[in-house]
Amino acid sequence: MQIKKMTALLLAFVLSVTFAACGSSQTVENSTDQTDNTTTTTDDSGKTAGSNPAKTAGSDNTLILYFSANNSKDVDATSSATPMTAEMSSVEWIADIIHNKVGGDLVPIIPSKEYPLSYNELADYAKKERDDGGRPAFEDLGVDPTGYDIVFIGYPIWWYEMPMIMDTFFETYDLSGITIIPFNTHAGSRDGGTYGDIRELEPNATVLDGLAISGSDAGKDSARTSVEEWLEGLDLD
Repeated sequence: MQIKKMTALLLAFVLSVTFAACGSSQTVENSTDQTDNTTTTTDDSGKTAGSNPAKTAGSDNTLILYFSANNSKDVDATSSATPMTAEMSSVEWIADIIHNKVGGDLVPIIPSKEYPLSYNELADYAKKERDDGGRPAFEDLGVDPTGYDIVFIGYPIWWYEMPMIMDTFFETYDLSGITIIPFNTHAGSRDGGTYGDIRELEPNATVLDGLAISGSDAGKDSARTSVEEWLEGLDLD
């Protein structure tokens, strides 16, 4: 994906305005109780390949993946540098609404190495990860994303981009023939151009228009309405 440039004078501003919108989850059990009945292959790029055509949403063919720094193997981790509502992060809050509306499997992307959760530490860590072109590993999802027809993918915007672990995800799985539906939280930068980045990373997938929600709006009725209206507009039935 393309690296967005910023000057040194904007770093402090970006830290305070852009970085804050990330999500969290303690729903670790959902990553281990799914059954994968799909046969997969590996293409020349090393990705795990899929070949399913896009279909309508349903409990047996829809996957909802989401990532935030608080996604942790420690189910008691509740401290967060990001907006929380009802003990749930902004990204998870959106993912939960989607799950309630369309069904399917709800799975967190859990980093193998946990992120620092204090705001400043996480901001510095994420910036270094981005500047170094890091590809942080994640735990076994417990499902095969290439075995679904529709994959919702949620994440926060960090430093105008997707977290680098999302690059790891898209470089791991070839989602050709699958309908990808992104959603994200932010603190002013909307989607940060990341939906276009996903189209570049998964050129043979169908990437629908995503939804960007301010992290500070999570939990509000107006944000819930926005999510529900967006889902209705996708016409997945």
